[in-house]
Amino acid sequence: MALPDRRRINGPPGATAPPVFFSQRPPPPRLRAPDGLRKIFIKTSLTPPATGSAFFELSAPNTLKLSASVYGPRPLPPSAGFSPHARITAELKFAPFSTEGNRRGYVRDALERDLSAQLQIALASSVKTAAYPKSGIDVFVTVLDCEGSIEEGGEWLGCMQALAGAITCSSTAIADAGIECVDLVSAGIAAAVEKESGIELVMDPSPLDRYDIKAAVLVGYMAGRDELTLMWTKGDLEIVDETGKSGEFENVVDKAVGVATQMRAVLNEAVKERVVIGLEAVEKTAEKRKTVDEMNG
Repeated sequence: MALPDRRRINGPPGATAPPVFFSQRPPPPRLRAPDGLRKIFIKTSLTPPATGSAFFELSAPNTLKLSASVYGPRPLPPSAGFSPHARITAELKFAPFSTEGNRRGYVRDALERDLSAQLQIALASSVKTAAYPKSGIDVFVTVLDCEGSIEEGGEWLGCMQALAGAITCSSTAIADAGIECVDLVSAGIAAAVEKESGIELVMDPSPLDRYDIKAAVLVGYMAGRDELTLMWTKGDLEIVDETGKSGEFENVVDKAVGVATQMRAVLNEAVKERVVIGLEAVEKTAEKRKTVDEMNG
């Protein structure tokens, strides 16, 4: 009786058919009103090693998830020259599994460096840097789930949504760290889309809404001071129309500021919840010390 060859991997005894993979279904069309915003979830103090942290998520079906961690203020190395103001550095990184298609690398590319620079500009105006001389404040943002594609030359609206969420989440993390600020920064996006009836302004657009977007505007807005810390525009918009009146650009900016204002309300509630938890912890500690003193007395 012949023994089987154990070194050979035998195929299945019966016939087999190759697997067939169905293509992904396209996302459903936008069901929200043009001025409707998605639900927002913000939670603070989720990264224990960090001085302050926050988690940001936009509701389904078009989700955006990212986390921000703040370290500092901490002293600069002796090799750094004296600075009367704190140095703020920001780094935005996409997780390898955050985007559709091919996995992203671990080394920062040009797109991430550009978004990091814009994030730093948006946050620098809100922090009281003069209160922390010769100190550094480091902000790290990781995008866990991104809407649509963010490849360069592709869906730039996905990059804008990621940056807007990073600005709001980072400002929440800075407040959670107890760093002095002149105001909190929230970000909003509005777009001008082309329809059969003409140009329509849409608040909080998503790259999965399947709109024919003509132009979009992202703003970083401090609602308490009524100031813009960042403005990023894409597309073609008229600043002044033929009659000399304000054109589409000013209207889209006003819509983006409206989105940032509504984002600010959620940001305020997240910071308020963190403050209430901190006050409760202080009261409990004071009660315990009082009880211990009474027992020892």
